[in-house]
Amino acid sequence: MMTPEDKHVDKHQQRFDAVMAVLQGHAPSEVEAQYHLCRSDLYKFKHRALSAIHAALVDHKRGPRRPANRIPTEQEHEIKAICERHPTWSSYQVRRSLSPHAPCARTIQRVRKRLGLPCLSRRPVPRWKDRRFSPEEQRVITSTIQQKCHLGPRRLAWDIHNEHGVRISRSTCWRRKRRLLTKRSLPSVPSSSQRYERKHPHSLWHGDLLEKVTLTDENRTAYQLTWQDDYSRTYVFCDLFREVTVNTTIQSLITAMRTYQTIPRAIVCDNGSYFKGKLLTEFCQRLGIRLIHSTVNHPQTNGKLERAFRDDMNEFYRQHAQWIFHDLQRDLPDYLLYRNERRGHYALQGQPAITRVREQHFFALPTVLEQLERYAWCERGQKIVRPNGRVKINGRIAKIAPRLSGQRLDLYETLNGLEAQAADDTYYLLRNYRPELCRPRWFTNTRRWVYTFERQGASFRIDDAILVSRKHDSGQSMTSRKTSLDCPRIAVAL
Repeated sequence: MMTPEDKHVDKHQQRFDAVMAVLQGHAPSEVEAQYHLCRSDLYKFKHRALSAIHAALVDHKRGPRRPANRIPTEQEHEIKAICERHPTWSSYQVRRSLSPHAPCARTIQRVRKRLGLPCLSRRPVPRWKDRRFSPEEQRVITSTIQQKCHLGPRRLAWDIHNEHGVRISRSTCWRRKRRLLTKRSLPSVPSSSQRYERKHPHSLWHGDLLEKVTLTDENRTAYQLTWQDDYSRTYVFCDLFREVTVNTTIQSLITAMRTYQTIPRAIVCDNGSYFKGKLLTEFCQRLGIRLIHSTVNHPQTNGKLERAFRDDMNEFYRQHAQWIFHDLQRDLPDYLLYRNERRGHYALQGQPAITRVREQHFFALPTVLEQLERYAWCERGQKIVRPNGRVKINGRIAKIAPRLSGQRLDLYETLNGLEAQAADDTYYLLRNYRPELCRPRWFTNTRRWVYTFERQGASFRIDDAILVSRKHDSGQSMTSRKTSLDCPRIAVAL
């Protein structure tokens, strides 16, 4: 006995066979009689079959019709509202104006394209079409520039317009003339930078300032003053300052010399005011240090330190979320310990800098290291003491002992201040000479216009005659002291 399901299947098979018979070319009357269908149903089923075949042959994109990671409707409406309000914004600007969990810029571009939102250009639409020169005009312009290459762009534009009736701007003439001169000139040979390296530690120190540290809380720039040994790539001195002067530079050199118990043979630095001046020059000459200033606009001379500064920015400063002066100054010694003793250097085949520091085994004399400040002084002329013991220095009034009125004072600049030597070999010191008296009045914050010389028991300077005799007497002993190989504090004989 046939079940209802079998009857249903037979009905579908009957319709399929009828439609196939009609499509194969059988007469509709024969198909009606054979499959017991009326003509209207037969044509209806035929039309459905043709529509289904046509739909099945149309190409469709692979994957789901709606992606599973499509953004929510509320977020899409928010993007649409912002794009309609600001049609000139880019997708990145739209993303910055949304919530922190906004989709990426590429998703915003797809939403714009799907919703048909325009992205207008900020530039206005040009009022006229850009004019192009014809081939004949191009030939005239080129020939005129070649013949009158000695003229300037304005004269060339005038001659081309007056002789040939071609309007051309002077900027176009300048560009075409520059292109012509470039083709005429021979190709320049790239300058090969000469690399150098000293053969011993502390033979040469590189000095420079890293001026890219903008403090977050103070809205000002801090300066990293660094001295680097050329041979070992060691930071012999590195610290952070809010302000750097030539006195700061000398103090940093003294600190490095005492830390490593050495006196370098030469130092190289740029032409900044903090690396120049009579005080630094005299200090280096008395200690036998050759002071070298790099060529202007040629940082390759100090390239080792410039390359090291790039590492400092990546490995130290950018590791801090905020650049707070005291926090940076507190963490800087740990970074210097890592950089000098653990960090490998490419030029040293992966070895830390401390391995080359241990190669030197000479100390400087302790008597010289103890009084390095006394080597930093220079003459600053003479002054006559006015009545009531007043001396005028750089437009300021300084007080001194009234008994010296009418006498001549010899002035010397030292690290402690301005030293005055009287005729009876008494010494007086004016502190804060460089930060206060060497600046214009409108640049200083102090309201004190009268300064006082303080009486000193002895001079802060070392006599040049004593220095020369000491060099001859103790030159042999300075090269005879040795240290163990595990001691990093080495020196070059003076």
